[in-house]
Amino acid sequence: MSNEALVRRVRRTHTWAAVGTIAVVAATLSGCGGSDDDGAAADSSASTGGGDSAQSADLAAYTKPLDAYPVPTDPIDGVAALAGKTIYYVPITLQSVQFNVTQKGLEAAAESVGITVQTCDGKGTPTDIGACIGQATDAKAGAIVTDAIAYGLAANALDAAQAAGIPVIISNQEVDEAHPASPTLDYVAAGGAAMEEALASWVIQDSGGKGQVLVDMSTDGPSPAVYQAAGQKVYDDSCPDCTVTINEVSTSSFAQIPSSTSAALLKDPDINYVEAQFAQYAQAAQAAVQQTSRTDVKLVAGAGELGAIKQVDSGALAAVSAQAAAFQGWIDMDAALRLMVGADVPEYTIPVRLFTKDTMDDVDLTDEAQQSGEWFGPATFTDDFEKIWGIG
Repeated sequence: MSNEALVRRVRRTHTWAAVGTIAVVAATLSGCGGSDDDGAAADSSASTGGGDSAQSADLAAYTKPLDAYPVPTDPIDGVAALAGKTIYYVPITLQSVQFNVTQKGLEAAAESVGITVQTCDGKGTPTDIGACIGQATDAKAGAIVTDAIAYGLAANALDAAQAAGIPVIISNQEVDEAHPASPTLDYVAAGGAAMEEALASWVIQDSGGKGQVLVDMSTDGPSPAVYQAAGQKVYDDSCPDCTVTINEVSTSSFAQIPSSTSAALLKDPDINYVEAQFAQYAQAAQAAVQQTSRTDVKLVAGAGELGAIKQVDSGALAAVSAQAAAFQGWIDMDAALRLMVGADVPEYTIPVRLFTKDTMDDVDLTDEAQQSGEWFGPATFTDDFEKIWGIG
């Protein structure tokens, strides 16, 4: 599969209807980085017996960086006039490695156009998230960028910000049909669906088409179920002998994840893969496998960052899918600039890559490499953004 085709494949525009009260805790809806601590060892060698040729081609494409990042091509007029403004970045929690990486990317992008970023930690609670957005509104921010926060979680505060004329970017979330894009609101979708597709493709091939998978799926909001459905479709289309069992988990009951996961493993001894949908659950999944004394179970994780990818290198995890968090910071800045000058916001793609022990020869396991975005494609994307912003 060509890089261009991969970019088209990973683009998703799922929507979800607004739901009632959403329980929020100190974790991400899109996933956060894993721990550096090693868990139970897992063999990452791949069998070639599973899946069809198209699925195998998809898997090969997922394991390589792109030839070029999907930077928008339409220039933005009037960026220079925005110098001196402040935008607010409100992640659901700064405990996540992923959001720290995105924050640094956003700050670098903002600095290039003379804009300041004020970060306010949502701390995983509606009260703190609403207070952050209210603070930005009171400060007459140039724009507000939220990360992994469903609109319905802070609807009143976000409505008030827009009523005050402040543009809002909802990043790392699927589009909320109850709050569609408008001149003061737009969305930057996460790579959650593509990460699930990549993991499913790897399990199919690694298992020879016989994968019996337990997924620790997050219930922290509606988006994780959308992502899981994309992975399930890969299994349905390419692996009739695979089965997927869902174990619903959340960070509000994080302490129960090892016991619920181990119970599912004991109930079905045929399970031979455990997926932590988001890497913050990986350590709990590792503990569950150890509790059952199972040595034939391979662990995989989504939404990984440096810590989780190091565990692939060490063998603690068999495969990890990840999205380009630093690039997302620049995408978030581009979207904010476009709303601030009244320009149309394009559809964005956050690149996704699958990391396995035998496909990491080019991966520099350092924070500097993670922040540069080089794992996913050429790190020159910053120059490309500056050109369309009229400063390069």
